Amino acid sequence: PDDPASRWIKGRILIPHVGAPYAMSMAKTCIEECVRTHTKCQAITTYPIGSAPLPTRLIDCSNPDRLRIVETKPGMRGLYVALSYVWGEPQPHRTTKANLTYYKVRIDSAILPQTIRDAVWVTRALGIGWLWIDSICIIQDSEKDIHQELGRMRDVYRHAFLTIDAGSAARVSDGFLQIRRLNPEPSACLPFVCPSHDHRVYPSAGNAQVGMIYWVPSDDPLKLVPEDDDWDYGTTSDRAWCLQERLLSTLSLVFTSQTLQLRCHTHTQNVGGAYHDGLNDVPRLPEAILLPNRSILRSSDEWEEICYRWRNIVGDYTQRSLSNPSDKLVALSALAELFAPTLGPDYLAGLWRDTLLYDLLWMPRLTSAARPIRRYAHAPSWSWASYDGGVEFPNRLGSGRVSAKVIKCTVNLQNKNLPFGEVAGGSLVLAARLIPCKWDGSDSIDSKRALDRGQESAYRSVKIGPWAPRLSSSTEDDHLVFAFRTDCDDDEALHEMWFIPLLEMTGEGVAGLVITRAGRDESDRRREVYRRVGFWDFWAPHAMDVIRQWQYPKEAIELV
Repeated sequence: PDDPASRWIKGRILIPHVGAPYAMSMAKTCIEECVRTHTKCQAITTYPIGSAPLPTRLIDCSNPDRLRIVETKPGMRGLYVALSYVWGEPQPHRTTKANLTYYKVRIDSAILPQTIRDAVWVTRALGIGWLWIDSICIIQDSEKDIHQELGRMRDVYRHAFLTIDAGSAARVSDGFLQIRRLNPEPSACLPFVCPSHDHRVYPSAGNAQVGMIYWVPSDDPLKLVPEDDDWDYGTTSDRAWCLQERLLSTLSLVFTSQTLQLRCHTHTQNVGGAYHDGLNDVPRLPEAILLPNRSILRSSDEWEEICYRWRNIVGDYTQRSLSNPSDKLVALSALAELFAPTLGPDYLAGLWRDTLLYDLLWMPRLTSAARPIRRYAHAPSWSWASYDGGVEFPNRLGSGRVSAKVIKCTVNLQNKNLPFGEVAGGSLVLAARLIPCKWDGSDSIDSKRALDRGQESAYRSVKIGPWAPRLSSSTEDDHLVFAFRTDCDDDEALHEMWFIPLLEMTGEGVAGLVITRAGRDESDRRREVYRRVGFWDFWAPHAMDVIRQWQYPKEAIELV
């Protein structure tokens, strides 16, 4: 902006020197503009700047040669920065019960990995004295402290003045302030003679202002910056833990692999003014759940939109990598806590009681990933948290009418103080039709499965495969033919399965679950219990009318 050519040349190149003082200066200008002029960001800010409650512990960065842990007192308020980053490797510097006392006096910066040292530098460059980092501000070998701080994670990122997103660092030892390589790179820096203020008069040699412009060769001038499809948002966009950290943060300074960005609730912008259309940004949280004291009427359009947004978040989250499978629910718990006043209060292993019959209809996202897709025992089979892979929900859920009833649903929490955290199983009892399925036993893509009314000669079948798209469905006489795929490879060889319809789409079709026997109820050995095998849907007019004609009665079906 100090170059006289900036008045006439509006295009900007990406900032490659993301750790340079001028980059931090421009970042501070963007931050100040957001704080001062963004009414949408102001509306969702819970506390005035500098008066937010402080986390349990913070790193005092006021003296870079004498970093130390500060333990705050209840009621303390102030301004702090949080860090979102990928661990990617062991953390020998982490706070433990053995070194906590020493760290409260001094943390030797020489033992800190580069990402943390970079975060300290950025915090100080922004003029802020306190920094929150999970590996240092949580006692990592104390289960009690971990559980306590996990329960406060929502507030840590919601109340931080700013989150530093170390997107370019694949591991904590990498750091994120390296000079970026521009693509395409400017070929030359050329002088630009600025026009006179009176456009009719060309400036003379004596009073002309000369600025500098970059020349970037390109067949398409609109592609002087990466398109969003080609944009590398960094490793934090691939990690499960980082999703809630990004969404909960009101303001984030994002160190991508290409440049430096500022992300707020209003928009995402490249610091320095380079073009960014933001089409593929991670969508923001619904404004309604962030506004203080906002009451949302159930079944309203606004409430339906929040339900839809939650399922989209689950879809994004389940595609991300997670080192510890038992964290599947924990790493989303802060977001679940935020959605609970609107969708809750009962949270059942990733699903909500009030929308349970809809939430049960998750299905594996088609993928070409060359990794085993299996089911985890740390969550009930009917929860998406039991599935190792990305999930999605049918687009037409909103227009459905339920064809089953929830009798009872319970989950066993690992820690009763963490209602949105890890579970150790659960039970779901439905009143639904239990319809048998016949399969000819083939394991190829030509496998055949169909609904049958109990007559061996009456069933028909369709082609399926573990990654094949659902094929077109049809009705013939007294049976239905439809496509189906199991959730997991391990279940492809199953011969005994049942279908339970859950949702009827008016005049369009029906959707439900495929289940198989899981054993006997421990308290009543005479009663069967089942587990989920997969999702099925059948899109044909009057499909549910055909199913009703079969006269299968509704019965109590327990899923684990």
